[in-house]
Amino acid sequence: MIRRLLLPTILLLAACSAPNQNFEKINTYDVEEPDPNGPQIAYSYTLDYRLEPDTLPGVHQAHLKLCHDLTRARCIVMEDSVTNGEHGDDRGNLRLLVDARLAPSFDRRLGTPVAASGGALQSHSVTAEDVTRQVIDVEAQLRAKQALSDRLLKLIQTGGGSVGDLVAAEKAFAQVQQELDAARSQRADLRRRVAMSEMRIGYTVTPAGGIWSPVRLAVARGGDSFAVSAAAAITFVIAATPWLVIVGPAIWLLILGWRRFRRWRAARPRA
Repeated sequence: MIRRLLLPTILLLAACSAPNQNFEKINTYDVEEPDPNGPQIAYSYTLDYRLEPDTLPGVHQAHLKLCHDLTRARCIVMEDSVTNGEHGDDRGNLRLLVDARLAPSFDRRLGTPVAASGGALQSHSVTAEDVTRQVIDVEAQLRAKQALSDRLLKLIQTGGGSVGDLVAAEKAFAQVQQELDAARSQRADLRRRVAMSEMRIGYTVTPAGGIWSPVRLAVARGGDSFAVSAAAAITFVIAATPWLVIVGPAIWLLILGWRRFRRWRAARPRA
């Protein structure tokens, strides 16, 4: 069932991957097959973890291993980033596509390495989007456009009508084929969203220092901002100095000349 729901790209990746050595573990995840005629629900998960200092690499790798153990057919890493802060405020993000049947159990397993490292779950949300109507509409469009495409193709093959009619039929056939491709792509995307749940995982590390660490972090960042501003001011002064050397004397000469002109004008006898 799941193979019919996955995109061709995912199937290709699954075929190319090596046999899974942890198949027994995967079986413990399995649940009943979803009803293809039932509601089509696309689930997405958002998890944010607060970690202790120096534990982000271990937790991050443990989560990646959980995904890799499922093979690429059931778990795909879509985004993976870790940022090491200068003051211990490390951060990371992980975005996965997980087999929707396994997502609830996978969600619970993500918390095991976090708890073992002394971290905690800060926030957790699950959203469900009912795409049943979209799936029905796309399937109806596909049937209608496929029927029209078959009729146009038959007309072209039989060669009935005038040359102008055949040219118009060929143009219409090409247009319908483009619309069919777009509808098939939309159907594949909807099936992927139902078959593979998106999981967004965020990591935030608590800097060492207890409750006062945010204050020290703010002071450190403020010092960085001051240093950047001071560096910008110094750069401006250095860049402006040559112009001051040239423009300054010129302005002084203009002012001096203006004053002498005013004195000369005031001292000139009036007629």
